[in-house]
Amino acid sequence: MSSGLLLPLANGTRFRPYASPDHHVTKARYITSNDPRGYIPVYEYPLNGQWIMLDMDDGYVLWTGIWKALGNSKADIVKIIDSQPDLASQLRRVRGGYLKIQGTWMPYDIALGLARRVAWPIRYELVPLFG
Repeated sequence: MSSGLLLPLANGTRFRPYASPDHHVTKARYITSNDPRGYIPVYEYPLNGQWIMLDMDDGYVLWTGIWKALGNSKADIVKIIDSQPDLASQLRRVRGGYLKIQGTWMPYDIALGLARRVAWPIRYELVPLFG
């Protein structure tokens, strides 16, 4: 499955959001000890009181933001992961540090697949992320 999101850019950034006139996507960089880089560089935008984030280096998506923007409980993410044991090894969990980046991060293609299954009500709000 091709995401259409992997783009070689001059500044070294590998991932970027899709253009959308209806969303204001910004760049940010959050310091954390939970990542070997020491920080997470993201594209982000608010949705239903949550932050939708894309790691601009490796394309990981903060699934917790999408899940909570749908009105679901953060605890329910565990049920999704438990139902797909092969998924667990590909996830990153950020705990502690800056609240905005805490949660479950997953590779872009996995987040896209899950969004297609469960995020229909907010599909137009996810255009910057998934096109």
